[in-house]
Amino acid sequence: MAALDPSGIERGHCLCHPREAADLAFVFGNRIAVPEMAAAAASLFLEGFVPRILVSGGATPGGAGTEAEAIAEALVTLGVPREALLLECAATHTGENVTLSLPILAEAGLLNSKKIICVGLFCTGRRYAMTLHRHWPEPRKLCLPVEYGPVRRGAWHLHPRARERVLGEVAKVPAYLAAGFIAEIV
Repeated sequence: MAALDPSGIERGHCLCHPREAADLAFVFGNRIAVPEMAAAAASLFLEGFVPRILVSGGATPGGAGTEAEAIAEALVTLGVPREALLLECAATHTGENVTLSLPILAEAGLLNSKKIICVGLFCTGRRYAMTLHRHWPEPRKLCLPVEYGPVRRGAWHLHPRARERVLGEVAKVPAYLAAGFIAEIV
């Protein structure tokens, strides 16, 4: 069994790009880190990095309404105007986050975007970007990772549940590539 290389895993899977202006923030919904997801996306909007935020995520256990609605409400509370938000409220997995959002983006005139920022859980950045690339290859994809609980840069490997979460994400990539769910970004 190979030795665990936390920094290598972070470089290869827990993508984190410098902030730069983009056409859109694409928020991959969840119930794990709603306040942290909203804070990350709101900072992009409020600091002028993106003019629009799309939040995707359907109904899941752990709360009323959808993931997208929960994050959107937190965004509004943080000062993001509702008119800057686009919501996709039916997705049940990452592939649907993208495929169900594309018609919404088309209607908003955003399919010609040149650069988008993926906002999502710290350990899933590569898979988010690769899922977007599979279904929407044109824009450049940047990632803004959201840390939550013990799933934090430099420390995740010290906590059994966080280590399991990160290593589970790493293991998904080859299987998802083979199944055609995601595409390598070249």
